[in-house]
Amino acid sequence: MFGKIKYAMLFLGLILFTRCANMVTPTGGPKDITPPRVTEAKPANQSIRFDGKKIELTFDEFITLENASQNVLFSPPLKGKPDIKLSNKTVVIKLKETLAANTTYTINFGNAIKDLHEGNLFKDYTYSFSTGDVLDTLSIAGKVLDAETKKPVEDLFVGLYTHDGDSLFAQPTQRPPDHLTKTDKEGRFSLHGLPEGTFLVFALKDMNSNLYYDMPNEMVAFLDTLVTTVTDTASKTFSDFTLYAFTETDTTQMLLEKKLVEDGLLRFVFRHPAYNVSVETPDAVPDTFQLAKVWSATHDTLWWHFTPNVLDSLRVIIHCDTLINDSTRYSLRYRETQQRGRNTSKSLKISNNLKNNLLMPNDEFVLKFSEPVIGIQWHDTSTFKANDSIWYNDMAFEQADEYGMAYRLATPIADTVSYSINITDSVFYSIRGHTNDSLHYTFKRATESDIGNIFITVVPPANTQVVIQLTNSRGAVVDTCIIDHERRVAFRRLLPEKYKLSAIIDEDRDGKWSNGNFHRRFLPEVVVDYKDELDLKAGWDIDLEDAWEF
Repeated sequence: MFGKIKYAMLFLGLILFTRCANMVTPTGGPKDITPPRVTEAKPANQSIRFDGKKIELTFDEFITLENASQNVLFSPPLKGKPDIKLSNKTVVIKLKETLAANTTYTINFGNAIKDLHEGNLFKDYTYSFSTGDVLDTLSIAGKVLDAETKKPVEDLFVGLYTHDGDSLFAQPTQRPPDHLTKTDKEGRFSLHGLPEGTFLVFALKDMNSNLYYDMPNEMVAFLDTLVTTVTDTASKTFSDFTLYAFTETDTTQMLLEKKLVEDGLLRFVFRHPAYNVSVETPDAVPDTFQLAKVWSATHDTLWWHFTPNVLDSLRVIIHCDTLINDSTRYSLRYRETQQRGRNTSKSLKISNNLKNNLLMPNDEFVLKFSEPVIGIQWHDTSTFKANDSIWYNDMAFEQADEYGMAYRLATPIADTVSYSINITDSVFYSIRGHTNDSLHYTFKRATESDIGNIFITVVPPANTQVVIQLTNSRGAVVDTCIIDHERRVAFRRLLPEKYKLSAIIDEDRDGKWSNGNFHRRFLPEVVVDYKDELDLKAGWDIDLEDAWEF
């Protein structure tokens, strides 16, 4: 009897244990963050006397092979792209051509290999082999930055050309490089399996997949001195370079656009500042046409403003040496079909020179218009308020430029008075028949307690001009100073905010940043940033004691 009870209790315990066990949810363990690993290579990595047509790389887990034709790079480059396929856990590479004798080849897989389930990247895995008795093991590394913005440039091919005499700098325009790699998201690159030798370093944003520089819109970067690799048994790495990428500027003047863009507005756009370009009309135009020719600040765009509905058409002749010889008759009737989807408002666009409702010391209050203003008609409701005193129509504006696109307030402004200006709509009217919406401005003249100054001593390189630029927190250039000798530079009357200083090493002394030109072996001009950001407070000066030397 006792034995039966014991067995019954044991049976009941097993049932309860089984039920409790079924209530537990199994866990999957920690997330896999380990990239795939090569467990076998045929032939082995860094083999010599390679004479086969197939390479196999087997991994410890299932993988994906993404965009192999773009991500996997052979160095030296192959004439025909090999077949690269995935079979279970093995990457199989089949070569289509006979390899060069006594040459070290490297295969960089870039971002091509990831594990199947978690997507862990096996980044920049390099496999190398030699067709001779010696495996070259030297390498160089570096990064490529945009010459103008200094941001990393991704997906640039970086190549080495073997020194062959005076024609070396012509090689990137004629053939692919002898050794090849590619930049990553940070603009970094590395070249492995290099022999001892002297090389030209050249980078290219290849637009037509031929691996050499033959299109004017291809971005390039290069070192203007040659690189010599030498054996360093400790690191096997020669040096770390920075290349600055640019797209060459086509210096040929060209008319890019000629167009009636709105009623009463013709626009002519040129590739470069058009100081030597003639834009004229042989037609006799009446005074009521009121043609005003306005150049942009950079002198590469010309606007012809005129009164609409005076002439039906107009002939314009554009001439520049032998480069431009254009004669066009324009219809001056801007059709309604052209206006669809456009802002057809007749309001003048107006800006001013106030900064945070402050008028800088010694400045006049100026209104800037989007088109020439030819008349002012005051209304009784326009007011001019100084502190608590209000005057009606006691404002005088006068033309401040040759075109009528800027008008200054001629009414005297005191330093210690707060002003409020209300201008009703339809006071200013333009050549094209447009008028202003109602305007309201509140301002006072800035005092020393509202603004600040920045002072720094700059020491440029010997016999070199430097362009110092001060930019604000939005990246806009606030002020510029050009110097060619050691000098104390002052940036005055600045609003309180954070500023940065940069310097263009102005080799061609044209007062601006100049692009590079590979064909003439000109590098882009160097832009140097000052080490610190400058946080200017109201009523304070920043006086930098240490000279800025280059």
